[in-house]
Amino acid sequence: MIEPQPLPKARLEALTDGIFAVTMTLLVLDLKFADRVSSDPSRVWHDLAALGPYIDDYAISFVVLCVFWLAHLRLVKRVRDIDATFTWLNLAFLLFTTFVPPLTSWVGHESTKPAAAIVYGVNLVLILGAETLMWRRACRHLANESVTDPDALWRAIRTRFYFAAGVIVTGIAAAMLEIRYATNVGYASYVYLLLIAAGLVRPKMAGRRD
Repeated sequence: MIEPQPLPKARLEALTDGIFAVTMTLLVLDLKFADRVSSDPSRVWHDLAALGPYIDDYAISFVVLCVFWLAHLRLVKRVRDIDATFTWLNLAFLLFTTFVPPLTSWVGHESTKPAAAIVYGVNLVLILGAETLMWRRACRHLANESVTDPDALWRAIRTRFYFAAGVIVTGIAAAMLEIRYATNVGYASYVYLLLIAAGLVRPKMAGRRD
């Protein structure tokens, strides 16, 4: 019987970094300054203002991706080796990540139609779910010596991810309210900015040694 061997963690980290780099780069391609900003000096500021919905959606998605990348960075720091299960979860995480640029473009072009914000939010839930399952796998089977209490760390991580999922669901609910009352404001996607706080405000987590 062939015993399963640990997979090279460095290869998975390199793939993840590469896909995040490409995904973040693709976000900016939808801005198309040359096509949307007039060469007439008197219209430059007007045209730049008209690009506002595209620029803020780009900035929101870029920073949200940064939050997910930082969380992944902290995750692999706690992992001793990786196995096939962790690898497939990581690949699913990357799959949903690659949907962010086209969905961001959709939100920018349909800022008054909340359906785009709903689908965008569902995709963020899928990214978050894959990352949560990776943390669960790491805490229960793959944690290295930096984790002194895997169960306590998993509870802290799980609470944090519940909060982030709540933020996303709130954004989806806001979009649904816009549909219900036909407000056509397009503010639902701004709720996702709270994900930045969820990712950057790091609670004290038991069971780890920095």
